[in-house]
Amino acid sequence: MSDNRTESHNIVIIGAGSAGLATSYFLKEQKIKHLILERGNVGNTWDAERWDGFYLVNPNWAVRLPGFHYVGTEPEGYLSKLETIRYLRDYAKHFDAPVRSGVDVVSINRVDTGYLLKLASGDVIEAQCVVVATGAFGVPRIPDYSNALQDSITQIHSSAYKNPESLSEGAVLVVGSGQSGAQIAEELLDAGRSVYLSVGSAGRRPRRYRGRDSSWWNYTMGSFDKTIDNVESVDDARYSSSAHTSGAEGGHNIYLRYMAKQGMTLIGSVTDGEYDTVTLRTDLVNILKAVDDHPVEWKKNVDVYIEKHGIQAPLDDVVDPPGIEEWPKGDAPDSLNLIEAGITSIIWSTGFKYDFNWINLPITGEYNFPIQKRGVTMYPGLYFMGLQWMYGSKSAQFIGVGEDAEYVAGHVADNFR
Repeated sequence: MSDNRTESHNIVIIGAGSAGLATSYFLKEQKIKHLILERGNVGNTWDAERWDGFYLVNPNWAVRLPGFHYVGTEPEGYLSKLETIRYLRDYAKHFDAPVRSGVDVVSINRVDTGYLLKLASGDVIEAQCVVVATGAFGVPRIPDYSNALQDSITQIHSSAYKNPESLSEGAVLVVGSGQSGAQIAEELLDAGRSVYLSVGSAGRRPRRYRGRDSSWWNYTMGSFDKTIDNVESVDDARYSSSAHTSGAEGGHNIYLRYMAKQGMTLIGSVTDGEYDTVTLRTDLVNILKAVDDHPVEWKKNVDVYIEKHGIQAPLDDVVDPPGIEEWPKGDAPDSLNLIEAGITSIIWSTGFKYDFNWINLPITGEYNFPIQKRGVTMYPGLYFMGLQWMYGSKSAQFIGVGEDAEYVAGHVADNFR
């Protein structure tokens, strides 16, 4: 005889990160009873899938969950990993979010009365309405050829990296130079590790320009307000690598060429691999030029905006490290022998992919991205929240997730109060 239980709830939110909590906030504002299921604790993704030295790359003034904006003494600073987790947990306590921790939902099925949520424990929850808020980025994406590399080399995704001490002795290959890859490579270099960085297409983002943080310019110029309806390619917006910068040490620029000058080995993008060797793109010079052209074009846009709106802003006083344009020197190799390079660890900073196969409905389209319009799906009572570019550029960010949450909660209130 089974000891598994079945319980019923009107509305269930899956995930107690920023998206799930923001949705809960607006439901509580309307006195609508609901339950949040979280597989770990509040802020689990930030805890489990960020490295110890992680910092947000948007300043503290942009930390604006509904009803709980940042009010500390360092609005121009950047929250660390632990501060971000604390902020989310304080937020949940602030409005007494109905979170049930340690509950892993393994499947969702559509039934006449709504939805059946099967839990890892074997228990079942019946719900009229389900809001899926399981994270912006999905599951790690690692290329298939990684399986053909030598077993003696440790391979992890950037979401599993914690700190330099957690890696075995030896050189480290970081594949990908977006936000995570560039910051992790810099941290490893600063820790005295021998680092190889496979450079990708992500540009370099200035930390500050003309007296303001780059996030402030992006916000002021309307970049945060772009939606899927006013970008040339929503796929590029959703799946392109984010330009690299850092919020660590008070916030600073990351210069790949400068790190090369300090001893890091820059190589072209990894395209394949087998046993002890990875193959590489040889156009590293062109890749680096595109990386460094990104801030040049961005600054031009800021200058035009300043001129157009008559903004009083000082001329840029940030000086790039001297001589970095000379690095790296020599031809870019077409392959790298991992054993000869002394590489014992590979960190795949190669992004994420969506996996909603546990929802037993034809709910996704290309790239397994949910078919929805601002979180509302074709199935009555089934919603999504917090996806990257779900509706706009800030759908998955602290500064904007609340707007989508208010919309979704309003739709829920109209139909499932």
